[in-house]
Amino acid sequence: MQAAKNLKSTLTSNSVAPAQIVRPSSPSEIAAVLRNPRIFPSPVRPMGFGSSTTRCLSAPGGTLVDLSGMNRVLRLDKDTVTVQPGITVRELAAMLEAEGLELYGGFDLANRSVGGAVCAAGLEATIGGNPSQFAAHVTSLKVVAPDGKRFIVNEADKASLQLMRLSYGLLGIVYEITLKIRPVQMFTVQSARVGFKDFAKLAPRLSFATSGTKLYLMPFKDRIFLELRRPSTDCIPGRKLAWRFKDWACYSALPSALRSLAKVVPIRRVRYPLSDTLSQATQSLIGQSFLRTGSNSLEQTGRFKHPGSKANFSNCTWAFPATSFGNIAGTYRDLCLQHYERTGFRCDMPAIVFRLNQDRRALLEPAFDGPMFTISSLSTQQDGWDDFVVDLAEFAAANGGVPFFNQTPGATSELAISGYGKRLAAFRKSRRRLDASDRLLNHFFASYMG
Repeated sequence: MQAAKNLKSTLTSNSVAPAQIVRPSSPSEIAAVLRNPRIFPSPVRPMGFGSSTTRCLSAPGGTLVDLSGMNRVLRLDKDTVTVQPGITVRELAAMLEAEGLELYGGFDLANRSVGGAVCAAGLEATIGGNPSQFAAHVTSLKVVAPDGKRFIVNEADKASLQLMRLSYGLLGIVYEITLKIRPVQMFTVQSARVGFKDFAKLAPRLSFATSGTKLYLMPFKDRIFLELRRPSTDCIPGRKLAWRFKDWACYSALPSALRSLAKVVPIRRVRYPLSDTLSQATQSLIGQSFLRTGSNSLEQTGRFKHPGSKANFSNCTWAFPATSFGNIAGTYRDLCLQHYERTGFRCDMPAIVFRLNQDRRALLEPAFDGPMFTISSLSTQQDGWDDFVVDLAEFAAANGGVPFFNQTPGATSELAISGYGKRLAAFRKSRRRLDASDRLLNHFFASYMG
């Protein structure tokens, strides 16, 4: 009980502001910051769009390096594009679309910076055989080391590239990124809905299916909405208006409507059934009436998927082993029902689930050891959220949950160690070697990496 109280205090306390905020326009300016700890005190933390929901960007009394101004496309080749880290995934996707090209993968939260998506974990409805992380498609990185020196990692040194992907700005500050690209490829979208018990029977087949899998969990309606994506070479091009409508409906209109409903109907037991009806109607309308075909370029040009502090809802993401996810989904429903009965709080938005394919291209890849399903719990209401996050952490501990350092508030160091195991120990060893003075290590990461 005391541990839960301490965790809640940590989640709700105000972080200390950085002593300096710098906005470099070149790698030389980044190097100048790292070489001068007297003027630019530690910890030094790089930031793009600010997509994290944890305190991995916090630099109390230190220096925040805002890379949003370094947002140019530097070079476009036949099968790669080279950019600065501050450009957003959406901006890059729009530029590539005009050339008939697209990024690999349909990554969620398109307003993330490319640098943030390379250095921190993300989510996507991965089609079979493809890696689940944006960072997996990196072929080369140019980096300023903690001591201010520059270095390059590329596919010629796979071990170093594996270390730098999903390194959370702890091994250096990335200033140039080269990514694989391809001509636009279409996929078909199939929608369905099932109850939680029926899903438990279906889940094993989805664990290794070739279709990309995205789910919407509604525990209090006993409904799971499925969105399955399959590659297609002969389908008609998707409608951009339909994908933009989905983006607006799910990430802007629905959260705004639920916030307004909370003000108009303050009694929770009256409001929550109305919230569920609205959420179910939104999913049914989109799944049955709008989306039939699409592409990565269509999905990634969305405008309303604001992550982190820019979102109008709170979220917390955990990854769970795919092999047991059918039962885990049912247990998650039980958690939501029991927590609501005990505290009166529940999430008023559907939880979003992605299947991540197994991939070993990043040392801190959550799905390194096998395919995973993620659960992202979402709520527009903050009162009671922190207690729910504590219960989520206990639920994850009991069900093999793996945290995302940038998207899982409430994850303890013990849960990180159990989730990443020897890989976390290897990363910590490399971090100490590359940053012996802890120039880039803040208090948040010290609890995991110290």
